Amino acid sequence: MTYPIYKIKDSVDLFLSDEKYLMAYYMNTRQRKSFRINEWTVHLLEIIDGEKNINELVKVMQDEYSVAPEDTKDVLIVMEKNRIITKVEKDCSILSQYDQERYDRQINYFSEFFSEDKAGLLAQKKLMQSRILIFGCGAVGGDIAEELAMAGVQNFTLFDFDTIEKSDLSRHMYYEKGTEGYAKTEVLKQRLLEVDSRLQVTCINKSLKPEENIEDIIIGHDFVINTLDEPYIGYTSAKISRVCVKHNIAHYIAGGFDAHLASTGEIIIPFVTPCVECYAGHFKKTLAGWKPKKHPVAHRYRDIGGLASMSLFSASFACVEIIKYITGLVDMEDSFKVRGELLFNDLKLTYLNVEKNPNCPVCGKGIEK
Repeated sequence: MTYPIYKIKDSVDLFLSDEKYLMAYYMNTRQRKSFRINEWTVHLLEIIDGEKNINELVKVMQDEYSVAPEDTKDVLIVMEKNRIITKVEKDCSILSQYDQERYDRQINYFSEFFSEDKAGLLAQKKLMQSRILIFGCGAVGGDIAEELAMAGVQNFTLFDFDTIEKSDLSRHMYYEKGTEGYAKTEVLKQRLLEVDSRLQVTCINKSLKPEENIEDIIIGHDFVINTLDEPYIGYTSAKISRVCVKHNIAHYIAGGFDAHLASTGEIIIPFVTPCVECYAGHFKKTLAGWKPKKHPVAHRYRDIGGLASMSLFSASFACVEIIKYITGLVDMEDSFKVRGELLFNDLKLTYLNVEKNPNCPVCGKGIEK
């Protein structure tokens, strides 16, 4: 029989206050807890080293401090329940030793949201087994792909028609000198394989036209991301989102486009969060009667300017939401974020007041059967 081995969680900082209170600071979640303890509990914490199993801990406490076995076991249960200690996991059936070492800090972070380290390993495995489809491989789409690859996603499909231009140097993190004229999907694929040569990356080099049937492309993926702003982000998002909702596939409409260069974008979980149609209805209502003023400059440059850091903000925000959803770290029904906008001047982040429309024709009671 194998007895559990305990260790103090890597992300928990412990210290004594007044010699009778144990203060626990959970570094990853910024939570604090205090516990009234006695002297022998302090000694128990001192001998929990990640090597002794529960029987060995009980024996030391009994032999050296005259603590009854059941008392030691009870305290261990309380400490594990409160995520101060956790069982040491050396199970390579969940993740290989290589992947456990490669993603050690990330698994440690994931584990903070659960009661045991095993759940952190399972969260990492979910991420590695997910199949991600990304529409649009520009600055934001490329950054999202890189960050997810670094986090462990192993399977990507990249959809874009565009090619690399010299001006992409200022915002595309995967830009490489000498790749001008090459398909963005292919250049991004090579960058992802540099992150992890084990990745499976499929490239679809085409534009999203009105007659394009994307249903077969979307089906078979666990999560879909849209950053495709041509011909227009509103059009591509509506087309993609309707198919995703139909097949109950969560997706993300990324920010970082046109005048919304530091927009957070929004996660769409079918029948849980507002969908693209809900957002369209929100804008139709809030912008009723508004008309844009004629721009004083007749001939403007075709591209709106931006910064790589703004694209990276939009991409990083998206990745946090995507990783939270895929790994199940939190209940997204309660914690999802609607679209926000980071203002350049004062770095103020404001969120739209968008709510799910119960009569939405796509995700509400108004849906056509």
